[in-house]
Amino acid sequence: MSESLDIDTRRRRLRYRSARTGTKETDLLVGDVIARLGNGLPPEEVEQAERLLGANDVDIATWISGRMPAPAEHDTPFLARLRREARNRRHRPLR
Repeated sequence: MSESLDIDTRRRRLRYRSARTGTKETDLLVGDVIARLGNGLPPEEVEQAERLLGANDVDIATWISGRMPAPAEHDTPFLARLRREARNRRHRPLR
């Protein structure tokens, strides 16, 4: 993503892009976290999320689930946050 854009614009674009990744699983895993954090996502994690969304959707889901280790460039605090959220989601009762 272009560094020339202000952080609020980047967050808005990230919310849109993360909800429409191409696979429903990744939409739910990534899009929900980003939507919930909203403007609270730190700039460094905005950049990490932007880079992560450039990867293959199926790979992103396997990295989050832990079925496959993430490459170093994607093994970031944002990915760790997604993993925690996915673990917590499994332990929440269905509504």
